[in-house]
Amino acid sequence: MPISRRFLTVIACNTLLLFATVLTHNRVTAQSSSSGTKEFSFEDFEGNGQAKYCCSSGDLTDEVSNPNTSGSSINQSPHCGTYKRSENNQYDWLSYRTSSITDASTYTNGQSLFYMDIFTSTAPIGTEIQITLQDGTETSRGWPYGRHSRYTATTSTLNEWERLYFTFSYRPDPNILDVSITELIIQFAPNSLTSDLYYMDNLDSYVKDTTSPTMPIPTVSPTPQPIIRSKSSSEVIVIPDPPVPSDDDLRVVVRSDCPHWQQELLDWHDPSTWESGEVPLGEGEDVMIPLNSKVVVKRSIDGILGLVTIPTSSELILGEDINNQQIEINTTGMDVRGVLRAGSETCRLQSPLSITLHGMRPLDASTVPQAVTYKGIGVSGKLELHGKRYYRTWTRLARTVHPGDNKLLLQHSVNWEKGQEIVLVTTALKDSRDWHQNEVLIVESVDNDGFGGSVVKVTSGVVHTHIANMGYQAEVGLLSRSILINGAEADSEATDPDPGTCTTNRKNYGNYGTPCPNKELTGYGGHIIIYNGGLGYVEGVELYRMGQTNVLGRYPMHFHVLGDGCTGCYFRDSSIHHSFYRCISIHGTHNTLVSENVAYDVIGYCYYLEDGVEENNTISFNLSALIHFLGTAATGTAQTTSLAYQSPSLTLPADVTASGYYITNVHNNIIGNAASGGWAGFAFPVLHSPLGPHKNLNMRPSSRTALTIDGNTAHSSGWWWYHTGTFYSGGALYYDTDGTTLVYNAGRDTSRTRQPCLKDMCATGNCNGYCQPQDRAWIRMTNTKAFLSPSVGLNSWSGRMELLGYEAHDVGLSVESLESGFWIDDMLVVCRTGADWAMPPGSSATLAKGDGFFWYDTNQEHIITNSTFRNCGYRYSAFGDHYDHSPSRGCGNSVQNGCRSGSTVFGFLTHSDQFTPEIMQGTRLIHFQDCGRRFRLYNYRGDDDPTTVSGRGQNWIDVDGSVSGFKEPTIIGSGLEDAGLWWTVDDEVTHDPQGPLKFIKQNSGPFRGLGHIRFLWDDTLHNQVGNGKCGNGDGSPCPPLGYIKHFGPMFASDHGLPVTANPDIVGPVGGYGWLLKLNGGAPHTVRIELTEVLSTTPLVLGVAYPLGTSFTITAHAAYCSPSSYYTCKEIFHEVPSMSNVRESLGNAYHVDSNGMLTLRIIQSPKTYTGSPEWIMPDLNTIGKWGKGYAIGSFSRGGVTLPTMGYGPYLEIRANCPGGNDGVFCAAIPQDVSPQVCEDGYEQVAYDKCCQVGDSSVCVFPGGIEEISPTKTPAQSPTKTPTQSPTNTPTQSPTKTPA
Repeated sequence: MPISRRFLTVIACNTLLLFATVLTHNRVTAQSSSSGTKEFSFEDFEGNGQAKYCCSSGDLTDEVSNPNTSGSSINQSPHCGTYKRSENNQYDWLSYRTSSITDASTYTNGQSLFYMDIFTSTAPIGTEIQITLQDGTETSRGWPYGRHSRYTATTSTLNEWERLYFTFSYRPDPNILDVSITELIIQFAPNSLTSDLYYMDNLDSYVKDTTSPTMPIPTVSPTPQPIIRSKSSSEVIVIPDPPVPSDDDLRVVVRSDCPHWQQELLDWHDPSTWESGEVPLGEGEDVMIPLNSKVVVKRSIDGILGLVTIPTSSELILGEDINNQQIEINTTGMDVRGVLRAGSETCRLQSPLSITLHGMRPLDASTVPQAVTYKGIGVSGKLELHGKRYYRTWTRLARTVHPGDNKLLLQHSVNWEKGQEIVLVTTALKDSRDWHQNEVLIVESVDNDGFGGSVVKVTSGVVHTHIANMGYQAEVGLLSRSILINGAEADSEATDPDPGTCTTNRKNYGNYGTPCPNKELTGYGGHIIIYNGGLGYVEGVELYRMGQTNVLGRYPMHFHVLGDGCTGCYFRDSSIHHSFYRCISIHGTHNTLVSENVAYDVIGYCYYLEDGVEENNTISFNLSALIHFLGTAATGTAQTTSLAYQSPSLTLPADVTASGYYITNVHNNIIGNAASGGWAGFAFPVLHSPLGPHKNLNMRPSSRTALTIDGNTAHSSGWWWYHTGTFYSGGALYYDTDGTTLVYNAGRDTSRTRQPCLKDMCATGNCNGYCQPQDRAWIRMTNTKAFLSPSVGLNSWSGRMELLGYEAHDVGLSVESLESGFWIDDMLVVCRTGADWAMPPGSSATLAKGDGFFWYDTNQEHIITNSTFRNCGYRYSAFGDHYDHSPSRGCGNSVQNGCRSGSTVFGFLTHSDQFTPEIMQGTRLIHFQDCGRRFRLYNYRGDDDPTTVSGRGQNWIDVDGSVSGFKEPTIIGSGLEDAGLWWTVDDEVTHDPQGPLKFIKQNSGPFRGLGHIRFLWDDTLHNQVGNGKCGNGDGSPCPPLGYIKHFGPMFASDHGLPVTANPDIVGPVGGYGWLLKLNGGAPHTVRIELTEVLSTTPLVLGVAYPLGTSFTITAHAAYCSPSSYYTCKEIFHEVPSMSNVRESLGNAYHVDSNGMLTLRIIQSPKTYTGSPEWIMPDLNTIGKWGKGYAIGSFSRGGVTLPTMGYGPYLEIRANCPGGNDGVFCAAIPQDVSPQVCEDGYEQVAYDKCCQVGDSSVCVFPGGIEEISPTKTPAQSPTKTPTQSPTNTPTQSPTKTPA
């Protein structure tokens, strides 16, 4: 009898694959050419298998009858097994235990092969099946631990047996030995929620035979490239789907409320309809629809009408031709004061309808506006256009198409029709008028049978390759609709076409091509405007040759200054292509819907929020492609670009960065959209004030909070400037000093930043008011994907942001973020997928970076959690063995898919002596997969340039040790030699030569942490920073003016960390203390500010002074007025010992017999010193007047970073014996170092002394005895990984010599 086996206690199987599985980045499908000799069977359901069933999340039944033993069947076994996948488990698994794999390297190198027979009648063709080999003793720690190697195959048939060959994919955990395999895991359709039934048999191991062609060859069914289904089209994110229309809407089973079926309609072609008794002739004459009437058009109107006016009491109804012929109407414009109807929501128009708008472009079109009805449909009444429903309006490829292919496999079923136009969107990196690979094709047939999507056959073979891989897939959009509104060909096309021959002197990734800057400025199509209280409900409409270049307000579709009066209005499931100016403008209008539209070949910004006041609109499930900027594309050096000014040839200066989506106010829903091409895909410009007719409105668009920004994707942009992201939050648009000329700064504008705030500061009377920490808001973007950008996936110059669920594939850099308070969670970065990059002539992928993420140099708080980096970093032979031996690691020097030789997974900007790091970055749950160089301290002036303050101070909190590989909390610091032993705090510190960096085990001491201060002693000197001294990468001299090092004899011979005119100091705290010595002597007045340090990690500072020096030390709060509740300053008191200083609340100091001043520096509240007594706050101390917290921090995903407060400071005034000599005491202090160890003990770390001769007896500062290091992260994880990346290095970095 068949035996059903289901494992009920998951724990017994060592957690198996309970963590989600990363789908391999290099899919290889079943092959028919593999040969070999069967070695043994793991499972044949005849009792001969060498693997034993363990457990599963689905149902395995063995010894069932073979469903197909016909003569043509490749499996003649009488019995087989069935496996029913669990629909409740996204990563369903079936586990076998085996001891037969004695050397798993034979499978990874292809000498041994996996085969299995599969039969299914329910699982779609292209279903992926995975085999994972693992060491079951290691898997309890979670993914990727214990997983030795993964192998994949895909199905290619239904209702017959096929023999699948599994190809090696990658090694999740390179630390697992080849001889330690105990388990074999099978996964059917991973990353899905299906319940398909699979017959399985003959899971065999073969030995590859390369010598004898006569050896038996397993029969293997040829398998095409894997089919990508929508549920498996992304690895990390979930892309939302548009709502599914009803069957009635799609199939037109029953239509109701059809306006052209009404009784008592007047027929346009009936002479009695007209007061003149004659049907209007199409000879340019204006037409007024009769008052209080409903006139229907049932067939084409001859000739070209003049202006058609529909009075407020009347309706013009456009019906359907009785013979299903296209109704054609030609006019110079329409003035819709009443109602213009074509169909209804429950009666979508099935027959074709065409409205062609005529009119020549006036010479002064951009400066002297024409009437809204000139070559347009002006609606102050109501517009109801309801064309036939097509669903989906766009989808993505399910399989790559190659030149010559005439069949497109789509991820979703579509009801497109023969003869319709579609656009197959590019997967090239450049998408521009002068060079692109988009293709407009004609549908020949649509087949919705088979694999769950559609097969669309087109009338001619495609010209270019369009990619569909596991990371991203080209979009395919429907351009044709049953209702067509278009500009007349004779008077719409530009009279200044771009010849396509222009070049620029700035080379982009090796290519000089560019659109000609002063061409394509005269396009003059039709337009639709809803204005003056009008209403618009438009669906199923094609807008072609619409929009008027550089004419303000003349766009294909325009909701114009309607406020809340058009709530519920929409423009949906329509198309806009070959537009001369924009797609859809939402202007001064709220609560509208723009959804499921396809836009292609558009000049200027496409989906457009015009003035920055537009709110509560929904822009969802739209597609944009081939977007053309006006003028010359914005570009620049460093972080700046040239300013663009408004002019007759550039009505909106921001159009130099025209992109698919122009989001001037994030208080809107932006959901499920896709962008291809443009300067960027999605642009979020900063507007400090509204524009246009709203310029005097008391609001700040850039301070508004975000609604939902979810499920958006962008690609093939970022070509024109290396800081441009496919998602770009930056650029400032504002009025010049004349108050009328618009100016656009496309780069980083630090004077105009995005600061979302829960409190409307404008409503308080001061838009520039300070948003208190408790009122600050974050812009949250979820389920975002960027791909095929040689520059940046996502760039945010400003604006606190939470980027949750993010994928970046084939990009130069995943994210560029220059803003305090930025959290990235659940991120997958695949710098190179292995796909060949399609680029214009002269280009090379090696001119684009392959960087994962760069830490910036000052005034940031960045947290990255639960994130994976794959194939990032250059495959640099000098660093080949430190972490990963794989020959495919990182990216190489291929012109098709390589990267720059300096590429790195994590980089640090280290060129600056002026802008230097505080405590700015923390990570948790970071994973590396097949990466090249992991770390790099990057000074663009070259590695041979002198080291900098920023280079020596780089630091990083690796909360769980997933970056260092320690698997315990780690402090990462600079490994530059010029930093001395500042970061080498004990002999356990590991030196990473790639950065170079130092890895410090935080659990090796009870108080270890990071601290930062700015130590000021000479304002004249410090004011020269950035102005002749210590510059921002300009080569200005920045010599050491002193040094700081750790207390104790272990560091006595070390010069320490240089202290310069820029006196920012950051380093390890929690030790015995920092000893500061300036070359000029002891400073008589010191100001310490910008402190960052946790109360649990004491920072003790020591400075030597001449004997007999007395001190007045005062802490000052900022923005403080003393009261009975709060004090504003605190005068420190002297204590008898250094240990008293350490144990104090941070308001005490000690002077020893040698003149050494020591004090504990704490991070005090910004606006008070006591309440009213002095306090040493922690991160949970409530702030002044019960608002917020006393000290700032940024905490996300189990990582906490302190944030410095501007304003409070600590002042040390020394009364020096013998007076002063400039900024120093005249007398010279003794060269001493505080004693840190008791007699009989020796110092072994910056925070530990051990007994001489017995290193097991040790003490820490404060007399705390040695504790056993814990492996538990200091901050508990808050989220289980949703993916299963790999991380552990195959070899630890070299230890720093003791």
